[in-house]
Parts: sequence; structure tokens; C-alpha cells
Amino acid sequence: MRRFVDVILRELREALPATLFFLVTFHMIAITKAVVLADYHVDAAQSAFATVAALIVAKSILLVEKMRIARLFSRPRLASVLWKTLLFGVVASAFRVLEEVIPAMSAHEGLVVATLQAFGAVSWAHFWVIQMWLLALLFLYCLAAELVRVIGPAKVRAMLLSS
Repeated sequence: MRRFVDVILRELREALPATLFFLVTFHMIAITKAVVLADYHVDAAQSAFATVAALIVAKSILLVEKMRIARLFSRPRLASVLWKTLLFGVVASAFRVLEEVIPAMSAHEGLVVATLQAFGAVSWAHFWVIQMWLLALLFLYCLAAELVRVIGPAKVRAMLLSS
């Protein structure tokens, strides 16, 4: 039983940075989307979707990190950061597309019809602006994660929290 608890605690500790990052990022995107669309409020469904999507993407980021493809370009470090930004961007983009398709599925009979309707209704300029922001934020996340990995979590914590 103790080993099971240790595994769960390790998983939670590993998932926390990505979860917090995507939680903040997806809520910022939901708020930006509401303001851009002159909706000026974020309802519970948008907030819940942003939270669930953040948890799913954070876990998928951890899975991508463990895959061999994530280590394809490990030298120089900048290549690794850019490669992981691209990989994580693909994962996050898939969830952004799902964010548009899932609500359309309730109004239409099938996945194909809902996807076609969602793609027809999407403001592509808005979609790509959000994608640019997401990629920029993902780059910062990957850069920070790489720096923490190289410097070490204890040293980074000491640097940030000591006076």
C-alpha cells in the first residue's frame, strides 16, 4: 500500500507544474475569447472545460515527456526546448480543436457533422492569434522546465525563495 501511495504522490508532484501552467493558460484563453467575442463573462461550463482540459493536457505533456520522441533533439538545449514546444503545441492544439467540436456535437448528430459545423463557424483569425499566444507560453514553459532540470529543483527553489 505504501508503494502505491508513493507512486501517486510522485505522479502528483510531477504533474503539478504543467497542471498549474495549463490551468492558468487555458483560463486566460477562455477569458480572452469571451472578451474578444464581446461576451464579457465566463460561464461555469467554460471554466470547467478549461480546468478539465488543463488537467488532461498536463497529463498528456507528462506522457509525451516519457516518450522517446521527446528526446529526439536533446542537443543543443535550445533545440530540445523548441522541439518540445512543437510537440506540446500539437497536443494543446488538438485540445483547442476539441474545445470547438465538443459543443457542436450536442447540436448535431455525429462527429463528422459536428466537426464540419465547428470548422465552418470558427473565426480562424481568432483561432490563430490564440495559437500564437499558446505557443509563446509553451515556449516559456519548456524553457523554464529545461532550466529547472539543468540547474536542479532545489537550487532553483533556493534562488527564488531566498533573499
